[in-house]
Amino acid sequence: MVLDRSPVSEPVAQFQLSSRIFVTELSPFEWSANLIALGLADSVIIGQIKLPEEDESCQEPEFERLREIHHDTRVQSLAWGPRTSQLVAPRCLQFATSGTDHKLRVFNTDTTQVNVKLFKGHSDYINGIVFEPESGELVGTCSDDHTAKLWDTNSGTCLHTFHLTSPGMSVCWHAAETGKLLVAQKSGVISLFNSTNYAPILSLDCCSSPLLGADWCQPNSMLVAAAVFSDIVYFDLSRPSLPTERKSLHGEGARMVKFSRAADSLVATIGKPGANLKVSQHRAGLVIVSNQKKIVGGGCSWHLRLPYLAVGNDRDIDLYKFSL
Repeated sequence: MVLDRSPVSEPVAQFQLSSRIFVTELSPFEWSANLIALGLADSVIIGQIKLPEEDESCQEPEFERLREIHHDTRVQSLAWGPRTSQLVAPRCLQFATSGTDHKLRVFNTDTTQVNVKLFKGHSDYINGIVFEPESGELVGTCSDDHTAKLWDTNSGTCLHTFHLTSPGMSVCWHAAETGKLLVAQKSGVISLFNSTNYAPILSLDCCSSPLLGADWCQPNSMLVAAAVFSDIVYFDLSRPSLPTERKSLHGEGARMVKFSRAADSLVATIGKPGANLKVSQHRAGLVIVSNQKKIVGGGCSWHLRLPYLAVGNDRDIDLYKFSL
């Protein structure tokens, strides 16, 4: 796999906004794969990314702004829900956010109305949110308050609280492993829990800290990665006792890691110095993008089917394209 452009490159497309982007999230679900949510200081922008590979009328990537939804505080994190659909009727949006007020908000919208449910229970910042990927009736969260929680999206009830030994930094649900919830802690411990009876399944130890981000590979459910200190640490869940690989990518600290949703060999990371973006072929040990020029403040997200990476860069959405 190679980049369409040189290893240190400009994006293939850039879309400008008038406000700073804090969160960038492409939908991971089939019926809404081209939707993108952008978390701002006081709103969420929902847009659509049009790509030449999927739209013959499109000669180059395009961004269409669909709607802007008010948010009471700055958006800290965001997750799409599986009920979202723009391809089949009725069209609707489902997503959840966290803000600086330590509350979880679950949004359900149709073409005219926006319904918001407020979930109270965390006493500190919520660092990660994820929907159960089949029904969207459950949401998992993790927080600086040393807990992870499971919520019923219909009733707003907290179904269970997992007590952690350090801040919860990331929470993941795998599309093929819907009975398991992954929670990553700042101490470097990553745990899998049974999402039905809440029993622990296994734990992974990165043997270092601080862990600031983790991801569960969607194309390969055996693969987990974590951003720990200056390293990206990889685990094979079929051999969970020790990390299978450790790569030093961000000398002053890695803070985000995201597997490609289309190919398990591609991994995007963000870290210091600055907040620079790197994209690696982790199996080959090859860095194919190292963008030192820009400060990436708004996170990054992969397209579900195609090798595109959307990056929130201050007031721009940068779109990178890879070739398989």
